Amino acid sequence: MRTKILGAAVVVLLLVLVFTAIAQAAVPQSVIDSIIKDAKDGTIDGNWSSAQIKAALAYLQANPVYEQYTDLRGVLEDFLASLQAPGAQGGELAFTGGEVLLLLGAGAALIGGGTALRRSRA
Repeated sequence: MRTKILGAAVVVLLLVLVFTAIAQAAVPQSVIDSIIKDAKDGTIDGNWSSAQIKAALAYLQANPVYEQYTDLRGVLEDFLASLQAPGAQGGELAFTGGEVLLLLGAGAALIGGGTALRRSRA
């Protein structure tokens, strides 16, 4: 039983890694390099799609040299914000912990229900 669960976990992990690699390959590295070159002066002059800018942003976040010594991340984030329609810039609500409490309550209800419905051994 344990080997089946372990085997299934390994297969799922490999599938996640494969699909992650495919998703990153959607934007060529040459496009990412061009976006970074375009953003070095503090503005983006080219006509880049949102997906291309997001891929370049992900590349910058994964590269510690760009993350530490440049402000390219801010330039790309500003460009992404400018692509949104005015008034469509939504924020996130503050974390209140309500989701955690709901999950804990649901877990407690499941455990309690399972305990209440358990057959007693005779």
